[in-house]
Amino acid sequence: MQTQSYANRTGYLLIIIGLTLSLISALVPHFDAGYTLMLSVFIAGMLPYMVYAIAVPLLRGTLTAIAGLAIVIAHTWLVYDQRILGDADYSDGMIYYIPLLLSLLALPLAVMAFKRMRFRQP
Repeated sequence: MQTQSYANRTGYLLIIIGLTLSLISALVPHFDAGYTLMLSVFIAGMLPYMVYAIAVPLLRGTLTAIAGLAIVIAHTWLVYDQRILGDADYSDGMIYYIPLLLSLLALPLAVMAFKRMRFRQP
């Protein structure tokens, strides 16, 4: 019996970084209570990493790492532009649209993972 190793440390590290970026973008300053968690922003930010997390255990290699790195770089730019440089009112909607676009771009990777998984089973 052959054992399969699903160790992809780079992929899992990128998912953790992405979830941290989602939390940073969702915690917005509030004049009364310190910080407020915007749940819709948090869920929208997590969406690309939820799609990416499908492919990480099934596809090991540089393609998965490069795709995850591209998602993290684009999300880092978005958080820096909207949350750090901006006033975090998110009125233009980019905090929702960019993660949705990143999820759609990561979808072919998840489809490849499902196809590879289907062909592995006896």
